[in-house]
Amino acid sequence: MSSGHDDSHDDSSTHERKAFKFTITGGKVTAVFEMDDGVLKPKSIDDDGSETYAVDGTQVVRTEIKPFGTEITRYADADGDGLYLRVSEQWVSATGSPDDWNHFRFEGALSFSPSDGDDHIAVRGGEDCSGGRGADDFVIREAAHLRIRDFNSSEHDSLKFDTGLGLTSVDHLKSFVTDAHYEGADLIVNFGSDVSITLIGVPPGQISWDDVSVLS
Repeated sequence: MSSGHDDSHDDSSTHERKAFKFTITGGKVTAVFEMDDGVLKPKSIDDDGSETYAVDGTQVVRTEIKPFGTEITRYADADGDGLYLRVSEQWVSATGSPDDWNHFRFEGALSFSPSDGDDHIAVRGGEDCSGGRGADDFVIREAAHLRIRDFNSSEHDSLKFDTGLGLTSVDHLKSFVTDAHYEGADLIVNFGSDVSITLIGVPPGQISWDDVSVLS
């Protein structure tokens, strides 16, 4: 049976976050779909055992084995509309991983949902990321066009780069910045043409390099 309704053209425009749909038969995930421009499109599942999906109560858990560790992502359909959103993501290093900068360092759970407390927020391409109230760490692991909705330095929010791409320091990160400018109320920092960070509604003087750290 399907985990949601069968209309493959569900519009995710009401979701600020990326949406997914799972076909669940006999308690197992047999197909995965990802919303793209309002259309659900099939998403391949690696059949070599490196990527698996499992049903855990009302959630779906994706486990992907990568070099030097495993990434675990949880999805939930909180409003019962058949579309699942990412709830959390966690990296677990493999035993004996080399002590270099080419894998993630932070191993706590990253949240995709804001709260009134201090959160570690996953920043991912294709969706606006929000931390809510509290001192939030926005953890960046993708080289993509990223958007952060409510960065607030007065609440001690911070940007943490945990990319596994060999960054060694904030100065090293600065060397990749090609442009920083405002479009309306939004600060846009470009790292070439394919990577950017947009801080939505952050006024001048409300963020500095003191709010940035590099983990890997």
